[in-house]
Amino acid sequence: MDTMPLTAARRLEGARAYGRPADAFETIAWRPPSAARFDPRAANDPAVAEPTMKALIADLPGWVGVVAGGVIAALMGALLGGALAL
Repeated sequence: MDTMPLTAARRLEGARAYGRPADAFETIAWRPPSAARFDPRAANDPAVAEPTMKALIADLPGWVGVVAGGVIAALMGALLGGALAL
């Protein structure tokens, strides 16, 4: 095992890992984190069905459409104004 000096910032991690607070000048043994248990589900098997685009748009408040339209109109006006200035 590798040893590393314990800094003041790592004092809490040492207390959690070893059950006692370690001195800042005490060297501790490093150990890798424990491996998580294997998840038998397939990677492309969603736990919950994803909402459709129609459902997402229906859940938006009404003011979002007005604000989005205003932003698009402002961007198009800026682009047209820049093109006409050339």
